[in-house]
Amino acid sequence: MQRRDGVMNLVMFLQMTGRGWAWRSPRSRIEDLWTLDLPLKMTEEAEKAKFDAIILGSWLAFENGELGQKPFTGAYEPFTLIGALAARTEKIGLVATSSTTFEHPYNAARFLTMLDWLSRGRVGWNVVTSVTGEQHYGIKLPPKEERYARADEYLEVCNSLWDAWEDDAVINDRIGGFWARSERIHPIDHEGRYYKVQGQLFMHRSPQGRPVIVQAGQSSAGLDFAARNAEVVFTAQNDIGAAKTFRREIRDRAAAAGRNPNKIKVLPGLIPIVAETAERARAFEAQLDEWTPLNIGIDRMQEIFQAKLEDLDPDQPIPAERLVSPDDPSFESTLSQRFQASVSRYRNFYDMAVKEKMTLRQMIVSRDRDNGHLAPVGSASQVADVMQEWYEAEACDGWTVTPPAVPEALDAVCQLLVPELQRRGIARTEYEGTTLRDHLGLERPRSPA
Repeated sequence: MQRRDGVMNLVMFLQMTGRGWAWRSPRSRIEDLWTLDLPLKMTEEAEKAKFDAIILGSWLAFENGELGQKPFTGAYEPFTLIGALAARTEKIGLVATSSTTFEHPYNAARFLTMLDWLSRGRVGWNVVTSVTGEQHYGIKLPPKEERYARADEYLEVCNSLWDAWEDDAVINDRIGGFWARSERIHPIDHEGRYYKVQGQLFMHRSPQGRPVIVQAGQSSAGLDFAARNAEVVFTAQNDIGAAKTFRREIRDRAAAAGRNPNKIKVLPGLIPIVAETAERARAFEAQLDEWTPLNIGIDRMQEIFQAKLEDLDPDQPIPAERLVSPDDPSFESTLSQRFQASVSRYRNFYDMAVKEKMTLRQMIVSRDRDNGHLAPVGSASQVADVMQEWYEAEACDGWTVTPPAVPEALDAVCQLLVPELQRRGIARTEYEGTTLRDHLGLERPRSPA
C-alpha cells in the first residue's frame, strides 16, 4: 500500500480519567470531570504531539450495578464539547460520536456542517448504531438486522444534504446583490423506508465538503456498512494475523462496493503502558491492577460469558467447559441480547481464556483496561517496535491510542512514545495541511455538478 508520506495515522481516544479504575490514582483529575479544562488539556497535548485527531465517545448506559461506582466519563456530549475545543485548538482533528438511532439526520447534517465551519475543516463523525439507551428516549430499538439498513439511509440523507450546495454556489456578489446562485443549490426530496426529508441546509458546503466518516462495527453487517461508507475504521484487534485479515477483508469489501480501498484507513485500538524503562512500565501496570475491585470484575466477566465464575480460583484459568465457544451453533441463543451485538468482542475474550489460558484475575484486569484491544507494556522503544511491526506488515494504517491513565499515561504517550515514532520517521513531526482530511490523506468529496 502506498502510504501518505510514510507516516502512520494516529488518533487519540479521550478517556478523561483513564481506563477502568485509573481514576482512583492520586494524580487523576477526577475533580475536573465535566469541566472544559480536562478535555482541553488532553487535546492540547495530543496536538503538540501532532496526532491527526482526537475522538470523543458517547455512552448512554451504565453496566448493571455500576451506578455510583465509576465516573461516567463517556457522558461528555460530543457536539457541544467539540465546538468548545474547536475555538481553543488550531490543527488537530475533532471527531464526535453520534448515533443514527436517537438523532434525526437533518439535525446531524446541520450540526456537523456548523462544526466543520467553526473548526475550519477539522471535524469527523463516528457513526454508531446504538444497542442501549432506548429508555432515555422512550423508544424501542430497531431489530438488530435493521440497524445498519437504517444507518445506510441515514447516511444517504446526510450526504444528499451536504451535496445539495455546489462548491461554487456562493458568489458574494455585492454589486449585483446576489449572495448565491440559486441554480447551484439543489433541495433534496428524499422519501425512503425510514426517513422523509425535503429542502436543504441553510449553510453552504463546509471546508471539507463532508465530515470524515468514521465507523467501528466488526460484525458482518458492520463491515459491509463500513465498506460502503467509512473513511476511517476503528477495530479491536490483539493478534497481528487477525488484524491483517480484518484489514484485507474491509478493503476487499470496499472494492466490491465500487470504492477505492486505499481511501479507507484501518486504525486498531492501542492502550499502551509506557515508561522510561520496561521495569517502570510493569510497576505502573501493577499499580493500575490493584485499583480494580475483584468482586465487581467477576460480575462483569460472568455477564460477558453468561457463565458462573464466582466459585473459581481467580488466579487460575477459566475452565473451557464453563464457556460457550463462539463457533458453537447455540452461541447466539446462549448469550444475552446485549452481547449478541458484540460477537467479535466475545471471541476476543474467549480466546484469551481458552487459547491464551489467562487467569480469571488477568481477564478481569484486561477487560477493565483494554477490553480486547492491543495493550503493550514496556519502554517507548519496545512499544514502538510493536506499532511499527503491525504498520509495516500492513495489519493497520495507524492506531487509535487511548492513554490508560491521565495524566501519567497521557504524558508518557505524548512525551515518550510519539517522539520515538517520530525519530523512526513513521509519525509526523509537523502538520502539513489544515483539515482533518489533509491529516489523514483523504480527498475532499466534490459536490455533484
